[in-house]
Amino acid sequence: MNSPATPHAVATVALIIGAGMVVAIPAATDYLSVWSRLYGAVLVYLAFAEYLAVAVGLVRWSVSQLRS
Repeated sequence: MNSPATPHAVATVALIIGAGMVVAIPAATDYLSVWSRLYGAVLVYLAFAEYLAVAVGLVRWSVSQLRS
């Protein structure tokens, strides 16, 4: 039987994913105006804000787990 992943390993993976999401944000800002014309400004900007919140939340959680 495999042992479960350690909290340190999970936090490290979350930090890598969250940092990658944060780094991808400037690349997506060029497409926001196009997406808002296609799908509606409210929907696009709310989705972008939610994406940003998840990315920052992942980074904050993983850093706090790694510091403790």
